[in-house]
Amino acid sequence: MKFLLITLYTFLVAVSFGAKLPSGFKKCNLKQTSSRLCLPKAVESALRQMDRPIKSLGLISLEPLVIPSLTIDAGSQYVAAKHTYQNLRVSGFNETTCSKAEFNYNEKTLNLDCVVPNFRMEFNYEIHGQILMASIYGNGTGWIIFHDNHLGLTFKLGEYEKKGKTYFSILHQQLSMQPRVIDFDVNNLFDGDEESADRVKKILKENVLEIYGDLRHGYEEAFGKIFAYIFEKVLENVPVSDIFG
Repeated sequence: MKFLLITLYTFLVAVSFGAKLPSGFKKCNLKQTSSRLCLPKAVESALRQMDRPIKSLGLISLEPLVIPSLTIDAGSQYVAAKHTYQNLRVSGFNETTCSKAEFNYNEKTLNLDCVVPNFRMEFNYEIHGQILMASIYGNGTGWIIFHDNHLGLTFKLGEYEKKGKTYFSILHQQLSMQPRVIDFDVNNLFDGDEESADRVKKILKENVLEIYGDLRHGYEEAFGKIFAYIFEKVLENVPVSDIFG
């Protein structure tokens, strides 16, 4: 994970304190009860505008979000295989809908409940080990789609002063990520042995939600840190009053 954050940093441009949100970003007054209605739409609108880099905030594009390297460790029940993604490209954020986005000003917590209809990952992969007691190995390219991917994301924020203005920082984040359906395909399993690959992929597809459940913590930890890292770029460069009105 440390390598992931270091490599992500090379894609983010450092900017000075005191930047402003782009004019198209919707602001919500966190101290008003109406923010519960305002915030979900503001989050959706912001994600749709992040289909290109926003240099003033040091943000890379989310369509796709490019992650140089990501490793998901073995599970504890079904998956005895660590797998690594290289050149991971994640897309689908511009279709996100949020049913809840609530900020507790006293506790400084932001809670989001959102759905990404097609959370798509395209990648180069490498895997070696066992899944459901079946040996598996290979390296090549592939894709995974988490359909109706429900994201529950909580940020615990801290507050500090900089040059006479108040800023938020992220103290802790927690992500839950539960797709309704998972589709996938990879090539070059078993060094191109198509018969073995087809047999194992059939087993995997029949049990894909159970397999994801065994690996879920690794995905949630990884993407929770990625989402927090991106959000932190906004928070560290834009004062609270300019973000939330």
